Parts: sequence; structure tokens; C-alpha cells
Amino acid sequence: MEGKDSICKILRSLQELEIPLKRDLLIDYIIGRESKDIVKKGLDNTENYGCGDDKDEDYWMLILDKVLELGFLKSRSEGICLMSKGKKYLKKPTPIEISEEEEEEQVGNIEGLVGEVLNDGTTLQASPTLKKPTTSQRKMALIQAVDRHVALDDFASNHGMDFEEVMEDVENIIASGTKLDLNYFGEEVLGNEAMSELFDYYESAPTDKLEKAIDEYGDVYSYDELRLGRILWRASKL
Repeated sequence: MEGKDSICKILRSLQELEIPLKRDLLIDYIIGRESKDIVKKGLDNTENYGCGDDKDEDYWMLILDKVLELGFLKSRSEGICLMSKGKKYLKKPTPIEISEEEEEEQVGNIEGLVGEVLNDGTTLQASPTLKKPTTSQRKMALIQAVDRHVALDDFASNHGMDFEEVMEDVENIIASGTKLDLNYFGEEVLGNEAMSELFDYYESAPTDKLEKAIDEYGDVYSYDELRLGRILWRASKL
């Protein structure tokens, strides 16, 4: 399907609002869902509110993932932001093909393979009939793994990924506004006492930058532990 018009609707919405929005809030805005946060922020009184009410939520999730992959938008801790690349595209939009059927087929394949990984511990491998998973599909697999309380290091190993890549994916998922319950992994790696200490630190610190956390606790916790603590703290705020 041709995605130019839909992509422009998302980009124009963020350009008009001039503020980052969490993924769920952005979707609510596009489809015109009068949620509590929409009303509280007065977003229902803006020009582009409900500009995509002719399509459902799944459709806009697909389009949003595509726009993020294109680099027109960026997921940050405060929400999804419009990037300069997206602004340039708005000035001169060009056709962009998006195959919804292909995306759905690949999601089905990846879910099946994730189930195999979780059941027998085998490594996820590409096959001639399966295209390389997209970023959004990999994140979907990660969300499913977290729901099943799979350890993040095991997920990394099973998917041929570095632990650093998994941590980055988790950060991006949380930044998009998706809730993840990672306490099971935090309790395993850090323990409740350390989690509580790091939560208190990030809650009261003027910034949650890891450089500052390392200055404060670098002699007590490793970089990965401090990063995990920040991830758990951010996840608790959603």
C-alpha cells in the first residue's frame, strides 16, 4: 500500500504540537481517541487531532513503526520526537510503499520462532522462507519474552544479539511508552536492596545520565547494573 499520506499525517501532527508524545498517546491523537491524557493536555482542540480516524489502531502502529525505521522520528525518554529528516520529507513527500500483508506474515513467522526459542532454547536463525526480522518485529519478540519472564541475557544469546543491543531495544520500547515489567530480571541480577537504592538515586538525582550515576556509584555497581537500574526506574514511571 502507498504510505505517503499516512506518514505525512503523523509527521504533521508532531510538527503542529511541537512536543514529544509517548507511542500510545500519539496513536490516540491520530485516531481521535478521547483519552484522559488527550483531554488533560488539550490535544483534542488542535488541528490534526483525529486526522487518521478512518483507520484502526493496528494500521497506525504499522505506519508508526515504519516512520521510526525511516528515521523521520526518534524515540526518546520523553517520547517520540520529529527529526530534521522528517521535516525535510514533509516539505517534499515522495511515495513510500508499505506492504501490510508482508508485515503481518513476518510477524506471524517471528512469533512462531520465538515460541520455539523459548521452548527448546535453540537459537533463532534466518531461513530461506523467512526474511530478516525488522526492528519492530525484534522488539515484539522481546516484549513477548519479557511477558514470559525470560532473562534478557538469555534472550540475547538465543537471538544472536549482544546484551548491549537488547538493553538498547528495551530502552527504546520504554521510551515509546510501552510498559514492561522487568522486576523479575532486576531481582535476579541486582536484588531488591540494590534496586531500591538505585531507584532512590534516580528519583532524587537532578539528571539520570549514566555518567553521573557512574560518578556516584561506579565503585559499587558495574555500568550494566547502573544501566539496568535506570531502565527499571524508567519502566516504573509508566
